Amino acid sequence: MTVPHSAEHPTDHSADDTGAIPTVPAAPAASEEPAEMPRRALILGESAMALDLEQAYKRMGFDTRIGAASIAEAFYPGIIVTSGDAEDTIETVQEISERVGAVVAPSVEACRHTADRMAVRKQANEELGLPVLDYEFAATPQEMHDAVERIGYPCVVKAPTSKDGEGFSFVHSDADLADAWRAADRGMGQGAVVERFIDFDFEVTILAARSIDPSTGELATWFCEPIGTRHREGRLVESWQPAPLPEAAMDNARSIAARITGALASCGIFSVEMFVSGDDVYFSQVTPRPSRDGLVTFVTQRINQFDLQAHATQRLPIDSTLISPGAVRFLEGHPSQAALAAAMAVEEVTVRMLGDGTLVLATADSAAEARQRTDEAVREIYNVDGKPSEN
Repeated sequence: MTVPHSAEHPTDHSADDTGAIPTVPAAPAASEEPAEMPRRALILGESAMALDLEQAYKRMGFDTRIGAASIAEAFYPGIIVTSGDAEDTIETVQEISERVGAVVAPSVEACRHTADRMAVRKQANEELGLPVLDYEFAATPQEMHDAVERIGYPCVVKAPTSKDGEGFSFVHSDADLADAWRAADRGMGQGAVVERFIDFDFEVTILAARSIDPSTGELATWFCEPIGTRHREGRLVESWQPAPLPEAAMDNARSIAARITGALASCGIFSVEMFVSGDDVYFSQVTPRPSRDGLVTFVTQRINQFDLQAHATQRLPIDSTLISPGAVRFLEGHPSQAALAAAMAVEEVTVRMLGDGTLVLATADSAAEARQRTDEAVREIYNVDGKPSEN
């Protein structure tokens, strides 16, 4: 088990090299009291991520169901776990959880707050003083045009709420604005977020697990090793762990992650996305549950992100130990049997299906070597099946 530091020194790394840094303890929400609860877990959603979450709770000895929140009214779970892809609104989840007496993980407030990109950015920047890229919210196409004029080209336009790159556009000139608005607003009247673009070194995600430190009985935060990510047109195509951060950038990244997760005041795993430029780190967004960025932990950590979520939401001790550097490539569709065999013949490569996509994972003595192995495995797949598109 990794051991957190003293809560009085949230940025002091000298006593420990485990990556566990406590935050100032927050009072748990009433719905999060660690009272004994029925060993039944309802996982909301039906995606591959939801299925992995269900398996994590099964490994904890829970009787599980997966699907819509309405199942709770007959199943009476002790905990309702959101996966991020459920059709239910958070208001529906809250109402049903209160009716059946179930805890919601992550908390209702954490779910509600992090679903709104603008609310999270405003809290991070205006309340917590975290560094963020310049941004503006636009409710109309004209407001978006005016915001772009102030922020300047090139810039990025995003949907206020989205997942896996939906509603993302890289805008170079006025000619791109109409398409960017349609992609972000999606005809739903939700508007768009305009963000300044910087030529950053790379993107990084910190997985932060908040649970109870058994030595103090207080809330603390444990950090996994940083995960490097690469996106194309807003969609994740590759991640690797550990990402080689300069010491100052590592301190800044962990400080950002500690402060934003502490403000959300909920137990569980948080995926905190940031941009790194030299020693400067900029907060981007936070997801209060396992994420696609963290799928690399299937091969890199002793405890993967789904099991960390199950442990943290039960307020159990956390182990964020890295056991091997690794990498993952994300492909659309499923390879043929022959292509699968060719890819898995590459040293230390394994392949997993994730819904209608494919994960090509590898371990090695370094993250750079693991990335080379996933690249080689992907080439083998394309050699057999053909290359459908640039990935």
